[in-house]
Amino acid sequence: MIQENIEIHDKHQFEIKMGYKALDQEDALYDIEMYFFIPSSLNVNKHTYLKRDFFNDLQTYIRFKSPVFLLRSVAAGDDSPILKLKRSFQQLADRQDEKTVAHYIRQIKMFACIVKSALRDHVQFTAKQKIADDQAALIDEYIRTAPDLAARYRQLKAIVNVPSLAGKLYSHYLFGDEYLSFLIEESTYGLIQVVEKADQTTQQGRLAQLYGIIRDELRRREASGYPSLPRADGDNEELIFRRSVLKKFTGGVLHLMTTTEREGLLLEQLLFGLAAGFAMMFATAVAFYSQARFGSISLTLFFVLTVSYILKDRIKEWLRLYFSKKIQYLFFDHRINLLTAEKDRIGWAKELFFFAREGNIPKEIMRIRDRDHITEIENGWMGEEVAVYMEKVKIFSKRLLALYGDYRMEGINSIMRFDISKFLNKMDDPQKALCLLDGQGHREIVGKRVYHLNLIVKYTSKLETTYKRFRIVMNREGIKRIEEVFSEQSPGTILP
Repeated sequence: MIQENIEIHDKHQFEIKMGYKALDQEDALYDIEMYFFIPSSLNVNKHTYLKRDFFNDLQTYIRFKSPVFLLRSVAAGDDSPILKLKRSFQQLADRQDEKTVAHYIRQIKMFACIVKSALRDHVQFTAKQKIADDQAALIDEYIRTAPDLAARYRQLKAIVNVPSLAGKLYSHYLFGDEYLSFLIEESTYGLIQVVEKADQTTQQGRLAQLYGIIRDELRRREASGYPSLPRADGDNEELIFRRSVLKKFTGGVLHLMTTTEREGLLLEQLLFGLAAGFAMMFATAVAFYSQARFGSISLTLFFVLTVSYILKDRIKEWLRLYFSKKIQYLFFDHRINLLTAEKDRIGWAKELFFFAREGNIPKEIMRIRDRDHITEIENGWMGEEVAVYMEKVKIFSKRLLALYGDYRMEGINSIMRFDISKFLNKMDDPQKALCLLDGQGHREIVGKRVYHLNLIVKYTSKLETTYKRFRIVMNREGIKRIEEVFSEQSPGTILP
């Protein structure tokens, strides 16, 4: 199953997050096709926007999916994340070697990643509740569970805050503590927004309790000497920096290593060699014929050999160009090997980018594009350029599922961040003057000039095929909003 999410990362970048799940008995194969319908007025086409431009604007992060736990389960049960963390602390206190140190650090990072996902999922699930009593019960569960979770982590301090433990190792515990405080503060603010939209009965007393959780975390960070408190009169530079560093520190446990290689490189070199050989055969044949026709030494022979050398060089380049164009239709642009930190290969991804003529776009994609009348007028005048990005992902399911003994890794996430800065160069001013009648005559008002980048995504797996269309609304200042305008799902097909 493919799970996706699209959102604005900043004013010049949008982010697509896709999750690929491993299958129990066989390798999992996924196909992703993205069709970018770009207004021609932006002057983004195959001549001005090359493959290297696209891949420079595309930044991809690939990592394991976080193990999924309910918020109430993180600290409950005989094999809960908090108990796994405690055991790693105790092992480190008893014996400090390479294995126990690595396990201790990994468990802190994994615990933070699990808590982050659990808090986020709980808040999002609470926000979706339509029945007031159900929503109130989930809010009360959060109020009980989140502070208790933090307290259970902090009780472990006594195990590692001992003279025999190196200060650098103890600092990893402190990093986890500070980041846990950040996570609870952030998720609590998110839940406060949910409560503020609820009815008065749901709000009663709960807002004060949620704000109390935040105040407790701020006091905790201040008492611990963490320089990460928000200041109304400061730039909060250090807070933002520390939060970013701690996010990378903990999240790194899920990141996969990648190696990238070009596809079809051997065949390309063989074909280029064939081109050089054919050109050399031509030049040699001309030399033999000329010598037999004009004799061993003559002015005519000199000119014929000179021209044959020039043609030899051109034939070689023409054939190289011809073979290069043919190869790009046979192979993907890149092949990315997916590796764990221990260098275990758990899959691969292939990616391809090109501009396509509208007549070559699948009919189903054009149906989903389904232009409205305004767009038809614009297209009749300027048209659209269609850029296509394709990705094929394969996961070695058995190898992935058997990787680690402490947590079962059930899939990977691919986070693709795309920069639209090069799309903005030819845009008009973001504001246009308009006239509006009023009682005294008329007055000037301002209208916003926007452009629509339509993105259609097709996801194909063994289980299902899903089509989605997004409208990315932007102007010269950047991305304004992203709207999902179409979604359709059908049973899967067998992938080659």
